[in-house]
Amino acid sequence: MVLKPDLASSTTFFWFSLVNELVAVLPYVFLVSGQIIFLDGNLNSTILSQLFFYIALPAGLGGAVGSVLLYAIAYIGGKPAIIKYQKYFRFSWEDIERVTKRFDGTWTDDILFIIVRSIPILPSLPINIAAGFVRMHPLAYVFYTFVGFTIRLMVMFIFLSIGAGALAY
Repeated sequence: MVLKPDLASSTTFFWFSLVNELVAVLPYVFLVSGQIIFLDGNLNSTILSQLFFYIALPAGLGGAVGSVLLYAIAYIGGKPAIIKYQKYFRFSWEDIERVTKRFDGTWTDDILFIIVRSIPILPSLPINIAAGFVRMHPLAYVFYTFVGFTIRLMVMFIFLSIGAGALAY
């Protein structure tokens, strides 16, 4: 589906990423982008644009929508849960408040969040929960998660295609 992207693969990747964010089973970025090593020829602008529109954007949107559940649970119930069960955690609600004060609400916080979301090896589950704990604005959370997930997948496509090209020589 990655090597010949179309509307059907877009729908599949949207739902696959949404469900994967809900149950957090697999590092789907590696599974999806791993298919790129079977690409015949070089990664050109046409293939890159198809990957962007048919794979990365739908997968990014699905991942963003799927991550909202854990974010919302942490956003709504994070403080009461941490206060009640802080003896089992290695942190307290005061620690969360101290971390939250370090963010000043400027564009640098947003860029940092996008960068963290774009790193392929970081699991998204703790990031979803942390964003809810620090009470990141819900619309900003969904938008920046979408952007970060899309960038993450494109980075993996490019990285793996460069690696596959080097192996071919």
